[in-house]
Amino acid sequence: MKTFNLPFNIETKMATEERRKKIIWFMHAVCFFIFLIHILMDLYYQDYQIIPLTITMLGLIFVSFFMFYQKGKYDYASYVLLAILAIEIIAAMFIYHFDDYTPGFIFPFILGAFSLFSWKRGLLFSISFLLVLALLLFFYHNALSTSIFLHNNVAIANFLSILVIIFVFAIYYETTRIDAYKRLINSNYKKDLLYNEIHHRVKNNLNIVSSMLAIQAELEDKKTQDIIKVSKDRIDSIALVHSMLYVSNDMEKVNAKLFIEKLALNIQGTIDRPISIIFKLAEIELSLNEIIPLGLIINELLTNSFKHAFKDIEKPIIIIVLHARKKSVNVTYYDNGLSCAKPEYEQGLGVKLVALNVKQLKGTLKISRNHGLRYKITYQRSLHV
Repeated sequence: MKTFNLPFNIETKMATEERRKKIIWFMHAVCFFIFLIHILMDLYYQDYQIIPLTITMLGLIFVSFFMFYQKGKYDYASYVLLAILAIEIIAAMFIYHFDDYTPGFIFPFILGAFSLFSWKRGLLFSISFLLVLALLLFFYHNALSTSIFLHNNVAIANFLSILVIIFVFAIYYETTRIDAYKRLINSNYKKDLLYNEIHHRVKNNLNIVSSMLAIQAELEDKKTQDIIKVSKDRIDSIALVHSMLYVSNDMEKVNAKLFIEKLALNIQGTIDRPISIIFKLAEIELSLNEIIPLGLIINELLTNSFKHAFKDIEKPIIIIVLHARKKSVNVTYYDNGLSCAKPEYEQGLGVKLVALNVKQLKGTLKISRNHGLRYKITYQRSLHV
C-alpha cells in the first residue's frame, strides 16, 4: 500500500527524480551549445584567453552526458555540471576582472543548483560557490584593482540585492513545489482508494448474484440449470474484470492478455472434455469500456463452442488472437468445430449478444465458415480511451 502524509515519500521522490532527469538533459544541451558558441565567437574575435578552458569544459560535458547521464547516474552528472559551471564562471570573472556581464553568471548557477537538488543542497552548493569566490577575491585582490565593477558601490549593491532575491525565490519555489507534489500524490492516493473500494464492492456484489444463481440452479430442472449457468458465466466474466482492476496498479485499465487467458481457463474448467485452447495475445492495456464487451464476447463464443461445436471432432481446438496496430484492436476467435451447421446456433441468444457487444465497441464483425468457425472483430481504440 502507498504511504500517506510522509515528509518526503517515495512517490514524491519518483516525481522529482523524473523532473530532475529532464533538467539535467536540458542543462547538458544548453551548456554544450553555449560553450560551442563562445568558442566560435572567441576564435572569430581572436580572444584566446579562455578558449583552452572552454574546450576542456566542453569535453567534460560529453563525459558527464555519456558516462553518467546515459547510465542513470544523475547525482554524478549533476555534480559534474555544477563543477563545470563553477570553474567556467570563476575563470571568466577573473580573466575579465569581473567587468562586462560575467558576474551575472552567478544567478543561473544558483538556480541550476536549486533545480538539480533539494533547496537545502541547492543552498549548500550556492553558498560554497560564493565562499570559494570570496576567498579567491581576498587572495587575488591586488590583481583585480583595475576592476570597474568591484569599485562601483551601486553596482555591487544592486548585484547583492538581486542575489538575495534569487536565493529567496529559489528556496520558496523548491519548498512550494515539493508541497504541491505531496498534495497531488495524496489526492491521487485517495482517488485510488476510492476506485479500489468501488471495484471491490462491485466484484463482491456480482459474486453474490452469481452465488444466488448457482443456488437457484440446484432447485431447477436440467434445462433451466443450463440457462441459469450461462447467465452466471456472463456475470462471472464481468466480476473478473473488476477483480483484476482491484489488484491492478492501474485503476482504469486491465491487461487484456491476462484477462482473456484467465477467463478462458475458468470456463474451460467447468467442462469435462479436454479441449485445447491456443492463445496468441499481445500485452495490451484496455479500458473498462473495452474489456467488458470483449469479455462478454469471448465468454459467449467459448460457451457456444463448448456446447455445440465439438460433438464429432476428435481433436477440438480453439484459437484466440488479440493484437493492436496503431489505434486499431483486432480480435480473432476460431474453433475447428461444426457449430456453423446448426441453424439454432445462428439464431441463439449468444450470437445476438456477440453482435450487440461488437456494436457497443463501435466495431465490425466478420464471420467465416471455412474449416470451422472464425469470428474477426475490429474496432478503434480512440473511440473508447
